[in-house]
Amino acid sequence: MKREMRIDLKIEPVKKPYLNAYYVAQTIAEKLIRHFPHRSVVHNAMNRALEGGAKGIKVQVGGRIGGAEISRREKYFQGTIPTSTIREDVDFARYPALTRSGYIGVKVWICK
Repeated sequence: MKREMRIDLKIEPVKKPYLNAYYVAQTIAEKLIRHFPHRSVVHNAMNRALEGGAKGIKVQVGGRIGGAEISRREKYFQGTIPTSTIREDVDFARYPALTRSGYIGVKVWICK
């Protein structure tokens, strides 16, 4: 007995990509892989998210940032990000970036 399954796929573009935490984390990680300066990459992404209508954004970058010998974590904030409440719509994503010196983890919280 063979059954036929039909799958209906609709691909829609993301209307506001800088309010999507996964997209923001992915763009930051891709620029870190291409050896862009991490501070300017993160600040540009945060400014675009706030211009797109976000209430606040938090970005954490951890690992051997800039090819350093000792790994570290750096956090960047703009606006308000209430992480301990369910009332606000907070989008979270993490994305790894494999650089020459090792993995750099990118975490993004966006309060919509």
